[in-house]
Amino acid sequence: MCGKSLPRPFIPKKRLGQNFLTDRKSLEDILRCVEISPRDTILEVGAGPGTLTQLLQNKARRIIAVEKDPQLVEFLQRRFHKNPRVEVVKADILKMELPHCDKVVATPPYNISSRLLFLLLGKRFETMVLVFQKEFAERLVAEPGTRDYSRLTVMTNHRAHTEILGYISKESFRPRPKVDSAIVKITPKEPDQTINRDVFTDLVRGLFTQRRRKLGTTLRHYIQRKIKAPPEDLSDLEFLGKRVFQVSVEEFERLTHRLTPMLTA
Repeated sequence: MCGKSLPRPFIPKKRLGQNFLTDRKSLEDILRCVEISPRDTILEVGAGPGTLTQLLQNKARRIIAVEKDPQLVEFLQRRFHKNPRVEVVKADILKMELPHCDKVVATPPYNISSRLLFLLLGKRFETMVLVFQKEFAERLVAEPGTRDYSRLTVMTNHRAHTEILGYISKESFRPRPKVDSAIVKITPKEPDQTINRDVFTDLVRGLFTQRRRKLGTTLRHYIQRKIKAPPEDLSDLEFLGKRVFQVSVEEFERLTHRLTPMLTA
């Protein structure tokens, strides 16, 4: 959430994860990363008191600023009531029906990062620029075989291209969080209609429960649990000797193609 001037009196709410970004340079860095055109409709998640909204409002055709906190919603409505291009929406972003937008900007509470990310990936946006906890962001861009490579990495990069464009010090927020943050650009991929998404999701989840075991062994046990029968010969797959956390997104996709007929018969 972004903030500089706040309604008075106002006490940030820990239960809502309210840490307001106050550093002007960081706000401008986020703005540059979004690459806004005058034709764009922007969805801003967690508008707070509207500091980032203030910078966005003159660059896009329309800003949909979503905020959950009623006190901040009232403040936003007063602040932007003269600008018809800014629409303030009082809602929980995780529960509302998402509007059609071209791009997304968000500095969300850390505790909704994963749920928000997959909610947004389920819609069609040109690009998203999201501020996440540094550790979470580095898991999104981790390489196969590294400590941070995880189910989150695979599921995200199956559906989008991810890159970290910069870091934001915890000193840039009020109240100050315990960790630094990162600016992440997420560009959705064209969906591969040939991949059974349910099989892919369940396969990745199931295999990552034993992330350090050999893929061949873990896969055999996974298939036997699913179909109650010995799996077909998969020895031609050259990556079966890897450990699960070494398997690339593309290899998980190949594996899904290969196993879908067996698992959905």
